[in-house]
Amino acid sequence: MTLSRRAILLLLLPALLVVATGLAAPLAWLLRFSLLQSETGMPVSDAVTVANYERLLGDAFHLRVFAGTLGMSLLVTVLALLLGYPLAQVLWRASARWRGVLTIAVLSPLLVSIVVSSYGWLVILGTNGLVNRALLALGVVNAPLKLLYTEGAIVVGLTHIVLPFVVLSILAALERIDPRYAEAAAVLGADRWAVQRHVTLPLALPGLIAGTTLAFSIAMSAYVTPAVLGPSGPNFIATTIYNEFVTLFDWGLGAAMAISLLALGLGLVFAFLRLVYRIGGVAAAGRA
Repeated sequence: MTLSRRAILLLLLPALLVVATGLAAPLAWLLRFSLLQSETGMPVSDAVTVANYERLLGDAFHLRVFAGTLGMSLLVTVLALLLGYPLAQVLWRASARWRGVLTIAVLSPLLVSIVVSSYGWLVILGTNGLVNRALLALGVVNAPLKLLYTEGAIVVGLTHIVLPFVVLSILAALERIDPRYAEAAAVLGADRWAVQRHVTLPLALPGLIAGTTLAFSIAMSAYVTPAVLGPSGPNFIATTIYNEFVTLFDWGLGAAMAISLLALGLGLVFAFLRLVYRIGGVAAAGRA
């Protein structure tokens, strides 16, 4: 039975109300606040102004934070893809006995809160942590390395958090691949790497795209991991926004930064998707 358009809209109405109440309304309020002049958190005028955005774009410190966050988020995304694709392949090809164990291991970061996960890295990367103790025991270093409270620690912590999303996205795409495609390519003389390059990887591309989008979006908007593992002070966009709202009470600038973060993230994701589909369209046209 085919549902009418009105019935479909009625079924979608509860979800639309939740999205409007929990997402659209707060974002609209934040956008409005970013366009008002404020003092100690309260608007001083109802006149619309772009002064907060001018202050943001004219401040070299905030621009460096944006650039640093963007660079670390891209690095986290690349690392998650490099680690996630082979791991998804292992899960895909694993026997039923081992797949459950490996899946639980991959999903383990999602079984605890991000706060607990981030604090776990304190034990591993600390001065007396597991990594430094192992390096000292092996004689690789003579003194403990400063691994905590660095940008490298942020990258490690965020990669750990986003990796399950990448693996699951790629695995979902791999599960839809008919194994007979690889068998046919092997029969026609393709070796393992040729099958991987010309059969498996192109068919897994939707999962790679989804995993890339999720990893980058999560990394760009992260707050807890940079706050726990990163250097002191505002070191990430989210921590800087928190500092503007809670410490400096500059809600106008904080709102402008939040809206700019949203616009930057959406713009980059949209550009990435357009680029991927354009390349895919050109490749398909070339094969035709």
